[in-house]
Amino acid sequence: MTRLSIFDPEETVTVTPLRTFPVIRDLVTDVSYNYEKAKQVPTFAPEPRQPDGTYRMQQEDVERGQEFRKCIECYLCQTVCHVVRDHEDNKTAFAGPRFFLRYAELEMHPLETNDHREAASAEAGVGMCNITKCCTEVCPEGIKITDNAIIPVKERVADRKYDPLVWLGSKIFRRSSDT
Repeated sequence: MTRLSIFDPEETVTVTPLRTFPVIRDLVTDVSYNYEKAKQVPTFAPEPRQPDGTYRMQQEDVERGQEFRKCIECYLCQTVCHVVRDHEDNKTAFAGPRFFLRYAELEMHPLETNDHREAASAEAGVGMCNITKCCTEVCPEGIKITDNAIIPVKERVADRKYDPLVWLGSKIFRRSSDT
């Protein structure tokens, strides 16, 4: 994100490969981890169309998702994420900021029929994120990854797991289905 025009022409500028991912050669890194994680993100499953053949949603819902679709998949957020970078053993259980954007987009879409909270928790490991905002700081598109994607997804997951009314409802539902 740094502009070269801010440096003095005689100043040395060092360019290195993304240190989170294995180096293939020179500045080329193997980011296949990201593509494997992308395969695990569920697809969009919209509700049926209205009787007139259209979908309807509020403008604010459209605008909320627009920010998430600005992602250019540069994977800088994945690179600076210490959970991905510093803990090799976490990579299997942690998708990273890029994919939390995708989960947030799906979870907040007004036409989405699937509930992605369990997948965001169990498969993507959103609970492992400790909200350092490193991903937001490096995003070249200015996406507020932490504030607009990760925190809302974490809140939805927590509501699902720890809301006493949801817990009570699951106990009542289970009891009635046992008899």
